[in-house]
Amino acid sequence: MILQTQGQPLDLGLTLKAGQAFRWQRDGDGWWVGVISGQLVRIRQHNDGGDLEFGCAPGPEGYVGELLHRYFRLDDPIAEIYQSISRNETMAELVGRYHGLRLLRQDPWECLVSYICSANNNVPQIANLVDQICDKFGSPINGHEQRAFPSYQQIAAADPDELKQLKLGLNRAENIHKAAQAVQDQSLDFDSLRENPSWQSVVKELKTLDGVGDKISHCVALFSLDKTDAFPIDRHIARGLGQVMQIGRSGSRKQAQDYFGPYAGYAGQFIFHDIRTQSER
Repeated sequence: MILQTQGQPLDLGLTLKAGQAFRWQRDGDGWWVGVISGQLVRIRQHNDGGDLEFGCAPGPEGYVGELLHRYFRLDDPIAEIYQSISRNETMAELVGRYHGLRLLRQDPWECLVSYICSANNNVPQIANLVDQICDKFGSPINGHEQRAFPSYQQIAAADPDELKQLKLGLNRAENIHKAAQAVQDQSLDFDSLRENPSWQSVVKELKTLDGVGDKISHCVALFSLDKTDAFPIDRHIARGLGQVMQIGRSGSRKQAQDYFGPYAGYAGQFIFHDIRTQSER
């Protein structure tokens, strides 16, 4: 089935491997394979910025097409966003270099767990931990090797010792189990967080969870709760801010948010990807 991008810039490979989500892999035939909301998805792009071809299981395709439209944020005013964050020559150059890079709109529960796993880990290590959690607790998908990401109900009902056997490290097993219980008892309500217009309030709420600090809370707010002004900072972005804004590595989140405005999170993703790309050269 074809998912039309309606001429919007979207570079599929660039977006899926830009360090936002951790379950996508490219096979030998040029398909990207991943799992979204319990759906096994194979997706590819025939031309740069062109429409997307996809297959899925269990489907149906129409439903999954709507999921993908939401996941790739095809409702975002992307031309306006690109123009808004191109605040200086350096940033405009990054937007041109990585044209088609988009934020993803992920499931907030999966995003939260993934980023709890992110502390002191690189992208391949995070992906490995997420795969372990899915293999142990996720539901099978029509006999395929891949499994769905486990629901918060599945994690809350699990014996914490089973999580600890995965050797997630840094008290992550306990923190993930507590997070699942918080969602289950509705002390953490993702729907209300998405509807809350204040990224500050959303970040504050997320930080009440054990193991969730500034970076993780901003990542979850940005990548799953529609807070495009949230601004995660790690060593990559701290370094990149010095290059883009000439404010040095001590540049603050507030400086970046004030400078880039309501789409600061988009700017941060371009900066993050550029610094990671530089380090891999």
